[in-house]
Amino acid sequence: MASFSSGFGIQTTSIVRRLLFLNFGIFAAEFILKLAFPELVLRLLEIFGLVPELVLRKFFFWQIFTYGFFHHPTAIFHLLFSMLSLWMFGSSLESHWGSKNFLKYYMFCIFGGGVAPVIAYLMGFPQGVVLGLLAPLAGLLVAFALIWPNREIYFWGIFPIKAKYLVIIFLLILAVSGLSAGVPVATELGGMAAGGLYFLYYTKLKYRFGISLPSFSFSRWRQKRKMNRWQEEMKNREKAKEEVDRLLEKISKEGMNSLNRKEKKFLKDASTKYYDPGE
Repeated sequence: MASFSSGFGIQTTSIVRRLLFLNFGIFAAEFILKLAFPELVLRLLEIFGLVPELVLRKFFFWQIFTYGFFHHPTAIFHLLFSMLSLWMFGSSLESHWGSKNFLKYYMFCIFGGGVAPVIAYLMGFPQGVVLGLLAPLAGLLVAFALIWPNREIYFWGIFPIKAKYLVIIFLLILAVSGLSAGVPVATELGGMAAGGLYFLYYTKLKYRFGISLPSFSFSRWRQKRKMNRWQEEMKNREKAKEEVDRLLEKISKEGMNSLNRKEKKFLKDASTKYYDPGE
């Protein structure tokens, strides 16, 4: 797996590196746009942030995922701490799981963190515009604590502390910084719940009890669709051949004038479509 040294003893892995660049890039664009076109930034955040009312009433379902890549353009401290958490814990998890599994887990935590505010809104709790990485980061922290609960990490490079306690500290800091940035706690709880369920499934249910969830693969779907189209084409060819044989037999017995206009058209179309001399 491609990675490079961060200079602090942690290898920054490929997906984490791309996520860092993506989040910093979007934040920089928001910050610049806010200086020139503040109204435009507010509109973009309403479209790509998570607004439960818009998800429910106008079916802005993409917001359940896109909110995790947009940030309040003034919440610099929250962004920096989020990026630090992603770098520290995400790189270790990606190295442990592999890039593909890490990305699946990350996106599932975003999904869980997007669904939770919608449910909270339905229960009567106002949510506002939900933005940021609280949900996936909460899921990453939970997974890290479950995999390496007793691993000692030097907090701020000085104080040794076990991972399970450090994760609690980070979750509290993320919650406080998120609230100060206007992000409701529901998204963090949703990310934690989604991460815990995903982790439980892949470490317990799937292998111990043989429980498997339905999965979707775009390549398999495309291949199946291609096969179905090919089978349908073969059926059409067979039907056309039978009809052509019937019409040719009719012509041999009664002559060309025995065909009506529809039959002549079918014979012409079939000869062009299914009996190309170049095949």
